[in-house]
Amino acid sequence: MFDELFNNLKDFAGSKLKEVVGELEKRLAIPEPAEPFTRIYKFQITDPTVTKGAIAVSGETLQIEAYKDENQNFFNSTESLRNVILFEVPEPNLQECVLACQFYARAVNSEKPINVSLGLSKKGQLTSTKGWVTGISVTDDFCFYEIRAHFKKETNPMNIQISVKFESPGILLIRDIELLQAPVKVG
Repeated sequence: MFDELFNNLKDFAGSKLKEVVGELEKRLAIPEPAEPFTRIYKFQITDPTVTKGAIAVSGETLQIEAYKDENQNFFNSTESLRNVILFEVPEPNLQECVLACQFYARAVNSEKPINVSLGLSKKGQLTSTKGWVTGISVTDDFCFYEIRAHFKKETNPMNIQISVKFESPGILLIRDIELLQAPVKVG
């Protein structure tokens, strides 16, 4: 009798958990674009970056570096070594759209992947970013990357941020950064 009750409870909890996970996946899913993407911005390597320091132009590429300072003991597994906001632009005029950030990148001398994210930050708040991320692992050549995000206009204006997060020392080479948008496919 106890085994039967336990199994029924376990089955009930499992089905409820599946429902919750399914609902969460729906809310976090990025919808399909209804049309091809159109370019909002094409960032030039000479455009000023939001974060300054250890960012250089190398040919047609931005070179972003992060080093661990041996004199500082604050670095642990729960903190990132360096967060860099490359570019920040105003939100699109559309009420709802799919955003895409496309670029070529290469990681050098890094133990862990270097994360590039496309996020939203509310004006007047200290980088309250809701981001979508892709990890760039060490490679010998540049690879193409695309990060997509679902944007819905809120009452408080937001900015779109393209940022880089280093978990270990390393160098990120990045070029041909574009921000695109497309209307959301309905149904």
